[in-house]
Amino acid sequence: MAEEKKQDQQQPQAIVGSMPYRVSMAEVDAYGVMYYSRFFELFERGRTELFRAIGIEYRQLFQQRQILMPVVEAACRYMAPVVYDDLITLETAITNIGTRGIRFDYRVLRDEVVLAVGFTQHIFIDPQGRPVSFGKEVFNMLKEKGLISGEFTPGEEQP
Repeated sequence: MAEEKKQDQQQPQAIVGSMPYRVSMAEVDAYGVMYYSRFFELFERGRTELFRAIGIEYRQLFQQRQILMPVVEAACRYMAPVVYDDLITLETAITNIGTRGIRFDYRVLRDEVVLAVGFTQHIFIDPQGRPVSFGKEVFNMLKEKGLISGEFTPGEEQP
């Protein structure tokens, strides 16, 4: 009986996007290695492009709905160097949608080798900086586009 109930529970779904990226000279340090903070700029591009690819433009969220998504937590684990002129692939995934926040996970690859992994946790706020409940609407937007199924069951809330 417990097994049946466990199987009925919806597992978290991830929506994944992928984009190629060529590392420029401006992004590397004196050793020719991509400077560590540049990964967070890359993550931002990945989020923006993932949203754009699934038909949600962040600019419209702010202009039409007055919803902001500041980063409240971020991490990156560097596993191998990314160097000047590398053609890398950034995979961006929405891995958790809570009532008041959303989490993105990232993988940076070169020729199928994982070079770095990271995540950013965001909170939904209004222009005055007050948290707002918007996760269910994001979930429903994704569901309407056929990218996610089931019912909204918020993941574990993050700060």
